[in-house]
Order: sequence, then C-alpha cells, then structure tokens
Amino acid sequence: MTSMDFSYDPVTALDEASATGPTAELFADIRATMQIPLVTSIWRGLAGMDDSLAAVWAPTRPIYAGTDPAVELKRVVDAARLPIPAPLAPTQLACLGVTHDDLTAIRAIVGAYNRSNGMNLVTLAALLSETSNAAAASHRVSPVPAWTDFPALLPQPEIAAGTWDLVRHVNAFGAPGLDANVATLWRHLAHWPALLAIIHSGFAPLHASGAIDAATAEIVELARDAGVRMAHLRGDTSGISDAARSTITGYVRTPTQVVRMVTLGHALERWLR
Repeated sequence: MTSMDFSYDPVTALDEASATGPTAELFADIRATMQIPLVTSIWRGLAGMDDSLAAVWAPTRPIYAGTDPAVELKRVVDAARLPIPAPLAPTQLACLGVTHDDLTAIRAIVGAYNRSNGMNLVTLAALLSETSNAAAASHRVSPVPAWTDFPALLPQPEIAAGTWDLVRHVNAFGAPGLDANVATLWRHLAHWPALLAIIHSGFAPLHASGAIDAATAEIVELARDAGVRMAHLRGDTSGISDAARSTITGYVRTPTQVVRMVTLGHALERWLR
C-alpha cells in the first residue's frame, strides 16, 4: 500500500450484512440519516478500527440536522470541470447487451454511490476544517431518490477473472496505480462487464490527458470550501483517535481516495444520461 492509498481495504472492509450489535445499529443510523441504501467503505473501514466508527459518526451526524450536505455536494460538483467522455452512440450499450432495465439499475447504483461518497466527502471535510463560515452554510433540502433493490455486491472470488481485470483497469483511473485498493462502485458494476469495457474506453483518454487528475485536484479544494461552510454544525471531535483522524484526512484530502470516486461517479452519471 502506498502513502496515497487507503488505510483500509474497501474489498475486505466489514460487509454490512456481517455487522452485528452496536455496529449494525450505527450502520442503520448512517443509512437513515444520510438517506442512502448502502453504507460505503469509509464507515465499514472505520468499523474495523476499535471504536472509530462511533467516534467519527457522533460529531458528523449533527451536520445533517443543521443543513443539507447534498446541497453542498451539488455546489461542489456543479463548480467542478468534470471529465465526461465523448457521448455514447444511441444504441451502443444495447448492442453490447446492456438492456433498458440494466441501465435503470446501473443509474440507481451510480446515483447511490454518488450521494453517499459525495456527502461523506463534504461532511468529513467539515469535521477536519480549521475554519468556519456559518453564514455561508445552506439549509435547503434536496430531493432524495426512491431507491430500489440492488444486485449483491460481489466479493472478488465470485467475479470472473476477465471481469476482475476490467475492474482493476477501470479502478486505475485517478488512482496511484493499477492495483490500488478497488473502489466498491466498480465491484458493484461487475454484474455488467460490457459496461465496464465501455467505461474503460470512454475514460482512458481523459486519464491519459490528465483531465481526471485536474478535476480531482479541483474537487479537493471545493470540498474544503464546503467543509468551512458546515464546520460550525459538527459535534465534539475530541474523541476521534489519531489513527481515525489520519484515515479521514487521507480520505477527503487525497485526490486518489474518495475524491476520485466523487469525480468519476458524477462524470459517469452525467455520461449515462
């Protein structure tokens, strides 16, 4: 693992279905508070670090009561120059076997990860912010999608070798290397290998040109600004351990971690429209 990589492995971080007791209760509260259908890897990773899950969620939760982080996320994404590939041909996905129903499910999955990853980015940036601008915070409420059941998140052994290779190569976009820890979104999309192949061909030129790196660097700074606007809403952060603070600092301030998934996820969402 490089210094630019995750301090936990998104592939092996605690699965939601395996959580029990207080951890399961915290996962349920995170889902309900954030209005998301799944708990993404930062919370599952923190669950494996002593009491870090509770220690980080406790001061993060009040932010949701004081404002709408989804509105701040939209401000960030709208201000960024997202790296969106050239438009798809009208029947390109259908010709590769990706049906209308498949595309509906795919868009829902991407939307769920975008909401979760993005709100994690801006609220945890608020947790770390050294300054505050309460007057700039937004209190508007954004609409919440009606989530449907998602296909299972496949563990690596259940993904065909060729498909896993596609996952690895797509995951390399904006990452520190080919075998950087795999973002959960790409594993979820492994149900559609043809889609992963199209994603790879679409984003590869943007990766090569540096457009993805430029966008992630921009979003790091935009997220810092969002954190400043919401910092006054956070709870007491004194219970967060040095290890957990280091984890969330890397998570929100390193372009190769959640920032790249916020960047690529929202670019993918707009591309698939």
